[in-house]
Order: sequence, then C-alpha cells, then structure tokens
Amino acid sequence: MDVKMASEVGGRGEQLSSLALRCAERLSVPFGAFYRELVAPRIYEGRSMPDARRIPSHGTVDGMLQAADMWVKAMNSLLNRSDLRRATLLSWRQSLGPRALVRTHRAWCPVCLHEFASHGRAVYEPLVWRVSDVVVCPYHCVRLEVQCPYCGRGRQPSFGAFARVGCCRGCGKWLGRLIPDESTSIGELDMFFSSAAEDALSLSNVSDDIDLISSDVAVCALREVFFCGSSAQMGRALGLLQRQVGFFADGTYPAPLQLFVRASYATGATMEQIFVTNKFDAEGSARKKPHFEIYRSGLRRRQLASDLVMRLNDALADEGKLSVGAVAEGLNITATTVWRRERELASRLARMHAEFMGREAQAQKEKYQAKVNAFMTACATRGITPTRTQVDVECGGDGRISSYWKREIIKAAMARVLLLAQGTKTQ
Repeated sequence: MDVKMASEVGGRGEQLSSLALRCAERLSVPFGAFYRELVAPRIYEGRSMPDARRIPSHGTVDGMLQAADMWVKAMNSLLNRSDLRRATLLSWRQSLGPRALVRTHRAWCPVCLHEFASHGRAVYEPLVWRVSDVVVCPYHCVRLEVQCPYCGRGRQPSFGAFARVGCCRGCGKWLGRLIPDESTSIGELDMFFSSAAEDALSLSNVSDDIDLISSDVAVCALREVFFCGSSAQMGRALGLLQRQVGFFADGTYPAPLQLFVRASYATGATMEQIFVTNKFDAEGSARKKPHFEIYRSGLRRRQLASDLVMRLNDALADEGKLSVGAVAEGLNITATTVWRRERELASRLARMHAEFMGREAQAQKEKYQAKVNAFMTACATRGITPTRTQVDVECGGDGRISSYWKREIIKAAMARVLLLAQGTKTQ
C-alpha cells in the first residue's frame, strides 16, 4: 500500500493514528474492517488473537508505551516502511516522563483542518496535538478544540468503526472551519509551549534513528550551565521544588516536558541544544525571569475540582438540561470521575435531568399525538385508511415505529377513526 505520511519533516509530523485512518480511506473501507483484517493480524502475529478484536479507543497508540510499539511494528509491516516511530513519541522514552505527556483523547485546530482541505493538501492530524500541555495553535492563535461544535461530543477517541480524519467521532461532521483570532485571550507561555513542543518533535521526525539525550543528563546540563549547579536556584526559576530537581537530575524519575519548556523560556536554550548537542551559549542567551506556578499535579486537580463544581451548579441552575455525562464530556473527563469527586451534586443533577427528560418525553408524546389525530381525521374525511408506517412518516417519524408509545398512539387513533366511521354508517 502506497500511503505516505502527510508531513515527513518538521514539528508538525503526522500522528500514527491519523496515518492509519488515511490508509483505511485510501482502501475505501470502514476503519473497523481495516483494523480487523489488516492491522490486528499483524499486532497479534505469533500470538493467539482474541475473538473480540476491539478497536483501541485511547491515544496511547501515538505515545511511548507498549501499544505504540505494537502499532508501529504493524503499520511498518503493512506499508513496507521502517521509520514510523517518528509518528509517535517512542523516540522520547529516555528523554521525557510519560506521565500526563500524551492526551488520551483528540484535540484539533479547526483552522488548520480547514486550510488543509481548502488548499488541496492531505488532511491529517499532527502529532503535536497529542501533547497534553499543547492547548493552542501558534499559527492561527486559536485554542485547540476538544469538543464537537455541532453535537457536543467530547473525549473523542482516536479510532472508531467508521472514523475519518478530521471528522467528529459522534455525529461524523467535518470539524474544519474558520474561527476568530483569540490571541488577546491566549497567554504568552501557552504560545511558547506550543512552538517549543513543535521544535522538540522536529528533532525526532527524521527517517534515521536519532539518539536524544536522556532526561537526567539534560537536567544536569541545564542546572550546571544556567543555575550554578544549584537545584534550589533552578527550582525557584522554573517553579519546581528543590527535591524534584534533585530527583530529575539523579535519574530517579524522568523529567516532564513542562520542565524543559520552562527552562527554554527562562534561559533562551533551544530544544536542539537541550536534547541533541547539550552545548549552550550561557552569555548570549536571552534570559528571562518569569513567574511559574509550582509544578505539582495537585494544582491541576484543584483547578479541575473547581471547574467541575461550577459546571455542575450551572447545570442545576439550568433545570437539569445537561446530564452528568454531558458535563463530564465538556470537561474532557469521564462520568465516573464526576460521580467519584462530586457524588452529591451529581446525584442531584441526575435526578433533575431525569425529571427534565420525563417532561420533554411527555411533551414530545403530546405533540406527536396531536399530529396523529389531525392526520387521521384528515384521512377519514377523504375516505383513506393509511398504514401505521405512513402515519408515522407523515407525523415526522422514520416509519420504523420503534417506540412502544408511538405504536399505542397510532393504534388508538386508528381505533377511534374506525369507531367514528362505523357510527356514521349506522346513522
């Protein structure tokens, strides 16, 4: 199969999941069939294949763990290539900490997708969109989207049985569109992080194997050159605890990408200097003294907890129009997480949403019943006896009458018209 990567060089290389979807599109088959017939046999080669070959829905296919390794081998075999590691973060195993590095669900720039299609280029999803801390597109000054603007589907998986590149996994609509510039509301550090992440990924987006400097060596070099060998000084400058810097420098834990981006921002060192050459120009570099929040996972958890309480209260104030699941999708988390963290608010919202849906269902039934009665009356005056399917179609249904209450409403209307017709004949 002759399918080339959409971007062979630079920091906007294609992610492996996007390439797999484009292969299925090239063969004009649903992705589910492509996975079962061509990918799964290569992934499970030499092992017993499970009966239920489910399509993986998470983003680790593009990451640096075992799933990415298996998919790279399978896709290399399928496309007769040997360089698809570049479409994942596997090359960064020794250089970056894997925790919270990869976004497990999709994110995209709608303007980038629009330009790919409008300029006649191959539509693809860059690997940099998988990096969890990349939240903006530096080219168009807009925030990456994680929720479909049409159906509201969030936490979108990489794959699906009928998934297509650049389309929603819920409603299937095209996600590319033009939106206003948001540069006034985007922070300088967010823009810098996105650009720095692309610079870093450009180092691994090469056809040949590349030896990136390991995490501990890179941290030690930055500490010695720019912070006088002091973990405390480096921690103060980059928003880290002294013991965290020590752990990263000793190799106890691999350092996160966030540390290296902050170091680049504060010292002026480039990603190539940090991960490839390890040669710095300490005197010529543009030094800054930014104020960073202390890098702790607790900060993210507290922010999420605050946003969650606010969204749940907003949903309650809106008379329960949103479900717990919809609130979860809006925050890019699972409904289980919502129930675990805010059980009381989630319970109230679930009850209120059930009542709201009950009222909506009753109103829908009454509206449908009024249409059926009016249509049956009109048919009776003309001496026509329609079928149930015709009644449902005329009243806004699809003709399948899958709902029990629809069948009962149509049945009652037909019986009533029949009684009226018999009464008319008797008279």
